[in-house]
Amino acid sequence: MAKRGGGCLKIVLGLILISMILGSGLWFLSNLNRVLTHEPVDAVVVDLIPSTDSDGDTVYTPVYEYDVAGQTYRYTSLVSIGGIGVPDIGDDKTLLYNPDDPEDARVRNMFLLLILPAILVTIPVLLVGALGWAALRRRTKGDDWSASDVAVPPWNPPVEVDSPRDTITAIFMGTEPSQMDSAGHVRYRVKARAEIDGELRRFVGDWVDEDPTLMFMERGNTVEVHLDPTDPAIYEVIMPTTD
Repeated sequence: MAKRGGGCLKIVLGLILISMILGSGLWFLSNLNRVLTHEPVDAVVVDLIPSTDSDGDTVYTPVYEYDVAGQTYRYTSLVSIGGIGVPDIGDDKTLLYNPDDPEDARVRNMFLLLILPAILVTIPVLLVGALGWAALRRRTKGDDWSASDVAVPPWNPPVEVDSPRDTITAIFMGTEPSQMDSAGHVRYRVKARAEIDGELRRFVGDWVDEDPTLMFMERGNTVEVHLDPTDPAIYEVIMPTTD
């Protein structure tokens, strides 16, 4: 159940990150188009609309007035300002307006228009890349049995399996740790390999609570595996008992 819950959490996190990338990306492209296609115009602060933010502080929304082709327009900022950043009535400001619709204007603030949305795109992209790299690393590490630090004999004697025999000796290839669960516990399972009837077979044991690496090293880095005489694909890795 914990594993399934972790998978659902990863899916939800992935959807959130993708939504952030798409939303911020569209915002950035829209603002970039505005910077490239809209015209600058000088504006004057003609009003400050007071309001209260979530902390109970008073903030002000500037109202700008500007002229295009002899006609006067007003633009109410989308951003409320508090503290020392509040402009005075009569202060000058540069806006960007749409030549096809002069009422469509924004304050020419490159941080809000381009830098902030670029940051909001970059952060989830880096997170997605980091998560993907970590997942690929775990998968590659789990599949690369030859990377084990456990010393193994350079030979791997072939095993001839006939119907009466159901136990073979395989080469110990190390242990694989699980991901840490919510209680901080890590479990382990044994990996081994043997050549059976000319074919290299790999075996994986059941999860156990304690790392059995030292026990197998003390036993010559060999692992006993029980094969089903009727179906060699069915097997059981035998865990050594403590003396």
